[in-house]
Amino acid sequence: MTSARERGTDGGEATRADRPWRIVGQGAAALAAGMGVGRFAYTPILPMMHAQAGLSPWLGAEPATANYVGYLLGAVASRVFASRRALRPSLAILVVTLALMPVTHVGALWSSLRLVAGIASALIFVIAADAMLTGLRGHAHHLVGAALVAPAAASTGVLRHRFPHHLGPLPRRVRDFSGT
Repeated sequence: MTSARERGTDGGEATRADRPWRIVGQGAAALAAGMGVGRFAYTPILPMMHAQAGLSPWLGAEPATANYVGYLLGAVASRVFASRRALRPSLAILVVTLALMPVTHVGALWSSLRLVAGIASALIFVIAADAMLTGLRGHAHHLVGAALVAPAAASTGVLRHRFPHHLGPLPRRVRDFSGT
């Protein structure tokens, strides 16, 4: 007997072959959100923060450092809080901390927000990866690789397309390959 979550959209039973790809999709989406919002969304807004908020290089380095400290703290905290129930709240906290960045121009608050974002990101990374590895146990190993690499590649591609002036020119071999 399967749970309602494992039933297909037509009301029938989900086949065993469909389930691994759903796990890959869900895990990849969580990792993409964690990386996209937690890490890569901050990078393109940093030059705007320099220009519009008068952010000095020193003050720009403090939130980035706080974010890395948050990664470390979140990774350590994941030993205690790494349950699937913590995934959605961590995603919500991550989005809220990014949304609060333009509300203030106080460097200490930016650093605090980035610290919390780092903790949430690390929890997302650990929980999503653990859920995928657990859910894909006994299935083809390439599925795990697809789920772990695809979000990074997709996030990089989207950001490259959306913010080309902030990320610099493409390397020549990439320009030649892509035709741009």
